[in-house]
Amino acid sequence: MAEIIGALDKAIGKAQKKVFAGTVSVANGDTVETGLKSVDVAIVTSSNAAHIAAVTGISNGTITIGLMDNGGTPVTSAETVYILAIGDPQ
Repeated sequence: MAEIIGALDKAIGKAQKKVFAGTVSVANGDTVETGLKSVDVAIVTSSNAAHIAAVTGISNGTITIGLMDNGGTPVTSAETVYILAIGDPQ
């Protein structure tokens, strides 16, 4: 389960940045709602070493995840992906 886990020690800009981290169960093209107002940076990696996870889009606090096997075929069944995002709180 992923959730907002805390704030960065020092504020960057005018707003205190928050950290969203954990695991999510997604397939290719699924979205993850972070609970953040906006996302500055996001990192994802698959729990399956034979699959490649990537951030394919960010819209406000929602992250779209691309998930492919090593041959480039989209993974259509949900699997565990680790996620880390930093952004502005609501």
